[in-house]
Amino acid sequence: MRPLALFACLCLGLIVHAAPKKEAKREAKRSEPVIKAVTPPAAPIAALGERAPIWHVWTDNAGQKLEARFCGLAGDFITLQSRDGRTFHFKTELLSAEDIVFAKSCVDLARRNSFSPAVIASAAADIDRLVSAVLVANKQTLNAPSTDEQFLRRIYLDAAGRVPTAAEANAFLASNAPDKRAKLIDELLFSPGYTMQMFNWMADLLRVKDTFAKGVPAFSFEDWLKARLSAGTPWDKLVSEMITADGRLSDNGATGFMLFDAEMPLDGVSNLMTTFLGTNMACAQCHDHPLAEWTQRDFYQMAAFFGATDGKDEAILGAIKKAIKGDASLPKAATAKIADMNAFRLEDGEKQKLTFPKDYKYKDAKAGDPVTPALIAWSKGEKSLPVYNVNTKTPSQLRDEFARWLTSPQNPRFATNIANRIWKKAFGLGVIEPVNDIDDLAEASSPELMAHLTFVMKAAKFDLREVQRVIYNSKTYQASASATPDLGKAKYLFNGPVVRRLSAEQVWDSLIVTAVGTYADNVLLRRGDDLKAMALPAGKVTLAELKNAVSRTTKAFSGGGKAAGGKKAAGGSALGLANGYEGDKPVSRFSLMLARASELPQPSSETHFLRLWGQGDRLLADSATNDGSVPQVLQMMNGAVGKLVADVRSAAVIDAMKEKAPDAQVTSLYLSYLSRKPTAKELSAARQSLSDGLALTDLAWVLANTREFLFVQ
Repeated sequence: MRPLALFACLCLGLIVHAAPKKEAKREAKRSEPVIKAVTPPAAPIAALGERAPIWHVWTDNAGQKLEARFCGLAGDFITLQSRDGRTFHFKTELLSAEDIVFAKSCVDLARRNSFSPAVIASAAADIDRLVSAVLVANKQTLNAPSTDEQFLRRIYLDAAGRVPTAAEANAFLASNAPDKRAKLIDELLFSPGYTMQMFNWMADLLRVKDTFAKGVPAFSFEDWLKARLSAGTPWDKLVSEMITADGRLSDNGATGFMLFDAEMPLDGVSNLMTTFLGTNMACAQCHDHPLAEWTQRDFYQMAAFFGATDGKDEAILGAIKKAIKGDASLPKAATAKIADMNAFRLEDGEKQKLTFPKDYKYKDAKAGDPVTPALIAWSKGEKSLPVYNVNTKTPSQLRDEFARWLTSPQNPRFATNIANRIWKKAFGLGVIEPVNDIDDLAEASSPELMAHLTFVMKAAKFDLREVQRVIYNSKTYQASASATPDLGKAKYLFNGPVVRRLSAEQVWDSLIVTAVGTYADNVLLRRGDDLKAMALPAGKVTLAELKNAVSRTTKAFSGGGKAAGGKKAAGGSALGLANGYEGDKPVSRFSLMLARASELPQPSSETHFLRLWGQGDRLLADSATNDGSVPQVLQMMNGAVGKLVADVRSAAVIDAMKEKAPDAQVTSLYLSYLSRKPTAKELSAARQSLSDGLALTDLAWVLANTREFLFVQ
């Protein structure tokens, strides 16, 4: 135990200050909002153009060439994707000087194709206008503007997933530029941390796991998602690629989303509806929904769009079993894993096979009858929209037709669902709660605000980065935070963001950056190529090919992965991943791999810091929590992470030690952990504690254990 540190913690008395909030009940329900009544002028917002892939023949400094499309440039690292789908991540220093200039021009082009500052200001002002109207109607006001210190920490956590370093905090706080907040927003949204925190957020939403089914590794899905996020792929295209993906996971990473539920396709449809439409039809899978309009027939008709899709090739399992019969030389665990890996694939047949269940008891259909695919609608007039004109006569095209309807701007809920989720990501609560059930738009705290956010999402062509630029530039987002409201008493009207505990990933990533600095932003885990070693060639399965696959697999996973040994890789030892990293190599201390959460196993093991702090198990969407617990306290006090914080090798401590004066050292640590300078009282208490024998490492430990560090306000 650290008695001086504990004493100092009490002396410093660091707490979270939240603005009080008053709310009034609103009894009357609103009617369906009309988008035209609340949108800013359409002409400037519609200016966001299509972004065609930029193909280029890249040359490294050794003269080797590669034709690939530009995906992203983050810090010193570039992401490219070749025509055969392979993704490459490497330092730009490996490229020719001409290609480095070209890569930077690609970034400039992407930014020129983004919303202009005038459009951002207009769309953000409309957010403020709509929020203000509701607040005034309910005799409330917007919270006071956040201080620079509050905004700095909030935007780093929301846009980059971590706290700023002392140097980054000092640079922003010292600036007198009138537009420094807008500039910081753009800087962070195009930083390496943006992709990492968006992956963490989407991993919880899309149930990203290292393995599914019988331990089949899904690394190529993770690599694919990271590459698409780095490239700034719009949400509608990202979702469409996942829904329509074909082939094996080893060949096409996008298949991972659908293959997760390959053995439970009806559950997969239910999850899909909740994730992408905010429509909870889970009850209707077994019977008519007791609290909503959805019937069991509705559910089965939606599921029929996937009734011709097969996710598992049972024939190849039999062929492999036959090929190895009588040969004891092949390790059973490795062979079984290779078999499962090759069996899981997405393929559409020529017949829709879904039928109504044997216990179907309603008069609108008979048990065992084939199901005719049909799309749901939330109001009578919606089915007249052109997007509802889908082809249900060609079973092999049903998934494609569904994806076209699902991701269309005409879909009544697709844009609203993701806009509501992005708003919750920034504010802590959705305009409609819960976010997984938004069927009734009149339940929104402000239907007009929800309509505006939906309009912005469509105008941005589903570019989530652009929508976040709009939200972060609003006065509403930049207001002081409110205490967590009681939604049982009244809807929250968004006087400002809600005070909330950092997510498990935000806590971990913030502690990692205090330990190793921004170096962590360049540590990238990419393991998808290893899965190609498990792929069998097309055609007849032979014993020779199986032996070759086992040999390749053993070599590919010899760096510590568990695939060849038959154990599930998910939740495995992070230290065993060392050979899977590209870019900068991760540092290891106290048996911890000091990489950001996005670059660790998905999800981490049940005893890892991330899981104990609420990282989801990824069995269901939105499974993460931010509840407190005793094990969390023990981890910070006596666990490996506590030792990491109080380590003399910590980047935050080293930065502080570079300062000569004790007051400057204390200030540096405050900037590293709390993104602000200490008050006079705090500085005096810290100065006295240091003179009494408190070490800077102890002070770092104190700050990391304060409520102010663990909450975003």
